[in-house]
Amino acid sequence: MLSLLIVDDHPLFREGAMNILNRLLSGQLSFEEAVTGQEALEMVTRRSYNLVMLDINLPDTSGLEILKQLRKMKPSLPIVVLSSHPEEQYAVRALRAGASGYVNKGSSTSVFKATIERALSGAKCISTSQAELLEDTPSFATDSQDSLKTLSEREYQMVCLMTRGFTLTEIARELELSISSVSTYKSRVLEKLNLRTTADIIKYSVQHSLGS
Repeated sequence: MLSLLIVDDHPLFREGAMNILNRLLSGQLSFEEAVTGQEALEMVTRRSYNLVMLDINLPDTSGLEILKQLRKMKPSLPIVVLSSHPEEQYAVRALRAGASGYVNKGSSTSVFKATIERALSGAKCISTSQAELLEDTPSFATDSQDSLKTLSEREYQMVCLMTRGFTLTEIARELELSISSVSTYKSRVLEKLNLRTTADIIKYSVQHSLGS
């Protein structure tokens, strides 16, 4: 029996994902659920899973931060990142951080099925568009001069959303954070990127092809 862990704070999505996989995949499946990143880390510490499905937006932290920690804990554990955000924003970061695949929540069931099956087989599942993004996007992790590498995943999310025109209130709602937390992240972004205003952040983001 294959054991899968779904990390997402929306119960309807977790239920839907389980129903779809039970219908599409052959063999017996067992599911466990985590709502927060910390809960996911504790569960992976306690037992073994064949696959983790990890949402990017979690109540306590960014899913990409959890991805990095899980990759250190269990280097061979297949992890598929789930997101409602466009590939241009997070697919490259997720795949470079060690994700086995990146699936937009608006994808078809056939794409979801194919990604999960390849991940369970130990292979990466990278679409043509994702491969092009990987090829075209500079690797910030290897560029010691690029300030973007100093941003945490949550701060990076902030930049992307601000570039798309989200207000701080809308960002707080999207990331399920308080306004004060969002303001703190914004201040950190300004400091790390050596910028002064929201307009400066947006201009910087456009120059670096973020948030499109």
